[in-house]
Amino acid sequence: MPALEFTGYTVEEQRYQRNKKFKTTGRPLDLKPRLTVTTTLEGDTINVLLGVHVGTLAHDPFAVVVQLQGEFLYHASQDRAGLGVDTLIRNNAVAILYPYVRALVSNLTNASNDYPALILPTIDVTQVLKEQAQSAKTAD
Repeated sequence: MPALEFTGYTVEEQRYQRNKKFKTTGRPLDLKPRLTVTTTLEGDTINVLLGVHVGTLAHDPFAVVVQLQGEFLYHASQDRAGLGVDTLIRNNAVAILYPYVRALVSNLTNASNDYPALILPTIDVTQVLKEQAQSAKTAD
């Protein structure tokens, strides 16, 4: 049995908003996804809410928001490496959930029939979250 057991996920939000005022420029779009992560720990149960926000109605042809909540069980007795629950959440839980978010964003943007499906890149989720945290600190 693994130290972190994924028991499933639920889609909490999926939203596509078209920017009716957007004027096509012919240049490639530079849509950078922004990730949000919220975790709650109740006993051995960990709930991770992973959100992805892509685009803004101020500058882009559309805005997409997808949030899903994953549930995990932490088995401390199986954590032989002594990583701890925080490290397992940061390094593993979010990485497990990200492919589901990618698929939802692709399906949602494809169904819009305005633009080709937006396929989020595969990323090192841990690194992206670190970079976003550093950017937020320097912006303050």
